[in-house]
Amino acid sequence: MGIPNRTSYAASKFAVQGYCEALRAELASSGVNVHIVSPGYIRTNLSRSAIQGNGSLYGKMDTTTENGADPNCVAAFVLDKTAEGNSDILVATSFSARAAIWLKFFTPSLLQKILRNRFDKS
Repeated sequence: MGIPNRTSYAASKFAVQGYCEALRAELASSGVNVHIVSPGYIRTNLSRSAIQGNGSLYGKMDTTTENGADPNCVAAFVLDKTAEGNSDILVATSFSARAAIWLKFFTPSLLQKILRNRFDKS
């Protein structure tokens, strides 16, 4: 999900998603499985090392990231889901994130309005 203030991050993740979807189709007949993991907020240093639009270092921990899931728990969950044979894995997603996914498909204009408001408040 592309969210405000994470434009470059979203672009890189969408690129990886498309790459994996294409690779999955190309390798299907060879018996190679390609898994796509779509994480919510995970407690990492991502926001501390983020670069702002003007090129300066963001340098602080976002509240959403600070309150994110424990990386070790996320890793264990992904390994379990992979072992179960899941190819597309949502992990550490909040109710609002899952709702946004549904809005994206069923009422994209409403989701855009919500995201625009989120950006305006930031």
